[in-house]
Amino acid sequence: MWQQYGDRRILEENYEGLKKYVEFLRSRATGGVLTYSYYGDWVAVERTPGAYVSDAYYYYDVWILQHIAQVLGKSADAQDYAKLATAIKEAFNRRFFNQDTGSYANGTQTANAMALFLNLVPENSRSSVTGNLNHDITYTHNTHITTGFIGIKVLMPVLTEIGRADLAYELAAQTTYPSWGYMVKKGATTLWELWQAKTGPSMNSHDHAMFGSVGSWFYTALAGINLGPDDLADAGYRRVRIQPHIVEDLHWASASIDTIRGRVVSSWTHSAGTITLEAEIPVGSEAKVVVPKDIEMTAVTIREGDHVVWENGHFVPGDPGVAAATAEHDSFTFDVGSGHYSFRLAGQ
Repeated sequence: MWQQYGDRRILEENYEGLKKYVEFLRSRATGGVLTYSYYGDWVAVERTPGAYVSDAYYYYDVWILQHIAQVLGKSADAQDYAKLATAIKEAFNRRFFNQDTGSYANGTQTANAMALFLNLVPENSRSSVTGNLNHDITYTHNTHITTGFIGIKVLMPVLTEIGRADLAYELAAQTTYPSWGYMVKKGATTLWELWQAKTGPSMNSHDHAMFGSVGSWFYTALAGINLGPDDLADAGYRRVRIQPHIVEDLHWASASIDTIRGRVVSSWTHSAGTITLEAEIPVGSEAKVVVPKDIEMTAVTIREGDHVVWENGHFVPGDPGVAAATAEHDSFTFDVGSGHYSFRLAGQ
């Protein structure tokens, strides 16, 4: 609610209750590790130890409370919970990380994805953990999901973050068990509570929201509409990041969000040698618009409307609203103000 609307009231009204809850969790932890678990990663195809899931969420709760304290100007609490989060992270890695295998707990998709999502992985071990996650999805399970409710929420964002939006897309488009497409092939018009095709009481529910986080991924990854990274400065879409991921056989994507400041739009098309990205940023907001490119492209020229804004390896100033630009090996980032923009990238 804070991130989407930039309204502090919900944080102010609930802060003491959230603080009491975290302190309750602290009272139940032993040596910085919270092991109590009831369901864990509910209805997973491959089970992740419940204690692992609980301890990861203990860290997540404390991390969130630390950031809420910062938003509310409670600096002493923010420092206290930052220290607690660090202690939990250290205890978490002592308990659950296997340095020799480069995996967490029993090495499931949920276990490795959660550690990556929460930034719990030591920097010198990230490549091992990401490699194990990629291998498990692609080869061990032939590009299929094995998570339950908890794991699926983090899996797609993590794959996108580590540069495998293409693999996330394959999972989203998969049609054999277990997958969302499998549900559709079996006639589902709403999300099931289980990946399996069950009937009667064994199904639990044919209309359940909890596998629905893939819908968020459509907006944040495929269309690329994201808040800026700063909780304090970017809440309520004051700053936006438009960063779509162009994947495999997908030739276009388009999405819009009606924010408290106005509508944010991202729409792209892709054909051989050309990428067009249109973005709409509401009044009172600013954005970073990331135009992706095929990594083998050379001699790239980018126009915004009728203006050339990138040519011969350099930003070309002069376009109203486009203040600056930087380049990476696979993208170009433009700093823009409010307005409608049409970027067209052409290369060989």
